[in-house]
Amino acid sequence: MAKDESASQPSLFFQSHNEKGAETILLIHGACGSSHEWDEIIPLLTDKDYHVLAPDLPMHGESLSVKPFNLDTTTKAVLNIISTHAHNNTVHLVGLSLGAHIGACIAEHASPGQISSAILSGYNAFQPPKMLIPFIVTPIFLLHHTIQLFTQYQTEMEHLKTGQSSYGLISEVGRILCDPRPLGPIPVRTLVVAAQGNSLLQSDSMNATRKLYAAVDGGKEGGSRLVLNRGILHAWHVFDPVLFAFTVVQWIKGEELGKGFEDFE
Repeated sequence: MAKDESASQPSLFFQSHNEKGAETILLIHGACGSSHEWDEIIPLLTDKDYHVLAPDLPMHGESLSVKPFNLDTTTKAVLNIISTHAHNNTVHLVGLSLGAHIGACIAEHASPGQISSAILSGYNAFQPPKMLIPFIVTPIFLLHHTIQLFTQYQTEMEHLKTGQSSYGLISEVGRILCDPRPLGPIPVRTLVVAAQGNSLLQSDSMNATRKLYAAVDGGKEGGSRLVLNRGILHAWHVFDPVLFAFTVVQWIKGEELGKGFEDFE
């Protein structure tokens, strides 16, 4: 585990495992989480001889003091980790939920060859009237903390004490999700995943997923895929880490994803 030290970029905490691994996988967590979301997945990837990098995004986890959090500064900070810590300045990029938004931005702005492949899962976006967005943030903030208090009381109390999941962070996350930036071209072989498990709050937006895939250069002809899985939930990296890790490895190797994944238009 380390902190990225760069005079021109924010210093993000990141985990680095199996540095002798043949290729590097970069894991980007979701909103109000941390690199510890990947704790059960990292050993499954290092066992396959991959080097794994997992940063804490600005205003998250051990990078709590790194501010501000927005797509531009976060993209630059993560690209700096890639250029200084990834093998051959190249990674296989994996982003989930908010991490899919960030991953799309990273893939768009990376230097040619810096991203070997990408998996972007749980890309959700909502576009209410812009005049309503400021009034949506407070309910989202209260709902998030209420759910966390009921489901992870001790962890959430610690977060509240240390200032994690602050109103400022939730505001920026809400802006990204409710007023998403125009997607630029994603010039790498990309797997775009929509979880469609039987849960209203844990299913992904098919419309937003299609828009993300439309930004992938080459589409199917370039080796990319747009898939859904009716047996997984939005946070499937947490609920089924074995399947998630298997999918990552299979996509990197260019092999079949396994049961449950369906191509769709």
